[in-house]
Amino acid sequence: MRIAAISELLNTENKKIESAKKIDGASKSKTVPPDKTEFSSGAQRLNSTKAEMDIVNSKIAGEPDVRPEKIAEVKEKIQNGYYNSDDFNDKLATKLLDDFGIKQTS
Repeated sequence: MRIAAISELLNTENKKIESAKKIDGASKSKTVPPDKTEFSSGAQRLNSTKAEMDIVNSKIAGEPDVRPEKIAEVKEKIQNGYYNSDDFNDKLATKLLDDFGIKQTS
């Protein structure tokens, strides 16, 4: 029966050693530096662009959807036949060529 007593003593001593190792390991643990966040210059530019877009959107929201002066101008041009004139067709053709990047030859 003496073996059981020795085994019990060994177990107790092993537990003490493991406990001491845990305490020693915890005291030696490294201190963790605080978290840091850095934004790239692209992200910073994107943020300022969004702020500018918000300003533009708020200005646009304040404008009326229908501009009566433009409607009156277009109605007058339709009645006068402006959109059927050679002058208008030339301007339209030039604009389309420019928009598609086609160089004009004279």
